[in-house]
Amino acid sequence: MADIPALLERYAACVSAGDKAGIVALYAPDAEIEIPVGGGIHRGIDAIRSFYFDNELAQDLTVTGNACVAGREAAVPMRAVVTQEGRRMELDVIDVVEVDDEGRFRRLRAFFDLEGARPLAD
Repeated sequence: MADIPALLERYAACVSAGDKAGIVALYAPDAEIEIPVGGGIHRGIDAIRSFYFDNELAQDLTVTGNACVAGREAAVPMRAVVTQEGRRMELDVIDVVEVDDEGRFRRLRAFFDLEGARPLAD
């Protein structure tokens, strides 16, 4: 069985490092993402690659609590730092994932609302 919490930590580290190729490598070829939930689903590794390479990543993504793992699925709380209109903001994120037999993301859904972002002190 895959170590889902470790996979989520690797994902957060790749996002924080701006390592888009590293992020894509965490996904199965037939994976799908919905980031944010309600923002459209991207299916297949080519669509996932395009999503990450065509969009700005969070400057920092940190796992903030324990992953709740149930079989091949998990939910984990995270904190993202983003820039909105020139201001650094933080927001709460819940990532819900499913992994395949090889320990790669089969599905990732990110629940967040940019309206709930809070300004960070400089």
